[in-house]
Amino acid sequence: MKTIIMFTSKYGCAEKAAYLLKSQLGEETEVVNLMHAKEPTLERYDTVILGGSIYYGKIQKQMTDFTAKYQHELGKKRVGLFICAGAKGEEASQELKSAFPEVLYNQSVTKEVFGDEIYEEKLTLLDRFVLRMVKGKNKNVNGLSKETIERFALTMKRQ
Repeated sequence: MKTIIMFTSKYGCAEKAAYLLKSQLGEETEVVNLMHAKEPTLERYDTVILGGSIYYGKIQKQMTDFTAKYQHELGKKRVGLFICAGAKGEEASQELKSAFPEVLYNQSVTKEVFGDEIYEEKLTLLDRFVLRMVKGKNKNVNGLSKETIERFALTMKRQ
């Protein structure tokens, strides 16, 4: 079965997560950043994994546009969904649910919040300001959960 991981990543957290996931799924898995690459043709793939980072409570527009454009075609695939987000518990679950169309969310084999990492040196001035306002001096993040990524990969391999 051919697998593709398509993600959107503004500062690199979702990209890192996608490559960690690829390492769990195997070398034949392709990885595409929808923010920088041409949209791939989905017909070659049995499994499609979609993911991205959450900024200001939303996933990037490129992912929203992609899932809207290809919703019908994605409905015929095995789908896994992930987000990278700093929210916890119910808030994180809601961000995951609102990041993707409801029908895609409901059909997915698995869906997870992988955690977050902030690379402050890559942030724009505005994003740094917002980060300071939201987190204050405590800029601790949880990091990406390798256990969650491994669990996601195992579920995708089993199904």
